[in-house]
Amino acid sequence: MKELRIKLSQKDEDNVNKLMEKYGYKSVEDLFRFLVTIFAQNYVEFLWGINETEKNAKDEFYKKY
Repeated sequence: MKELRIKLSQKDEDNVNKLMEKYGYKSVEDLFRFLVTIFAQNYVEFLWGINETEKNAKDEFYKKY
């Protein structure tokens, strides 16, 4: 696993603490793993949606011609 270090502003730290409290995570690492997982899943679904739309458009094009 790669280690990523970032410097957070006080506002960012406050937001991280609010998210930890909201989702019940005890460590920042666990919270960030959760957020990265959610982002990755949504990004893959987004890309899959684009590919499906493109495929549907091609199918419609070939049906017409």
